[in-house]
Amino acid sequence: QDHVHTWSKKEVALEFKKASLEFKRIFSREAKTAGAAGWQANAHSLAVYDDENLLYASDTRGTHPAYPKINEKIYKTLQIPTNLPTLDELIGRPEFPLATLDDYYLSLLRSDRVNVLTIHAEIEGMKYLDFFEKFLWKARDRGIIVKTLNTVARETLIHPEEIPILNLTQGKIAGRSGHLALLE
Repeated sequence: QDHVHTWSKKEVALEFKKASLEFKRIFSREAKTAGAAGWQANAHSLAVYDDENLLYASDTRGTHPAYPKINEKIYKTLQIPTNLPTLDELIGRPEFPLATLDDYYLSLLRSDRVNVLTIHAEIEGMKYLDFFEKFLWKARDRGIIVKTLNTVARETLIHPEEIPILNLTQGKIAGRSGHLALLE
């Protein structure tokens, strides 16, 4: 029978510290953000982010930036969730042919919220680079402004009283296996 290791807060903090030190070694500055692969977050990771005074994190799926809450605990590190499907969640599905996928993405963009698309260096940066460049050119031609999450976080945090508090739960997303951290 398989055994799944459940990490303690201490173990999460130690791993995060190792990653932070490596980041600082490479970039000569402190990390101000975190993002978990596969949109994995829990009470331990959120507590570590708070302890490290991160500006924001982006390791959830949801609709808009929020402060995450688990049970009665509200965490102070802003979460900026991915709210658009990733390319690997759509590619290969007959209802999303690559030839029109850029237009599909553009149709999903909403003016009443920050639109967050997670891109993968190994996908959009390599095999589907032509697709991604075409998408960016079309977005620019339509007047869509692309911002970094750092900019989004700083703009959002200007009015912290307007930032909603949303429950962090575990759930599924179409086209992706396993459970993910969701802000609802």
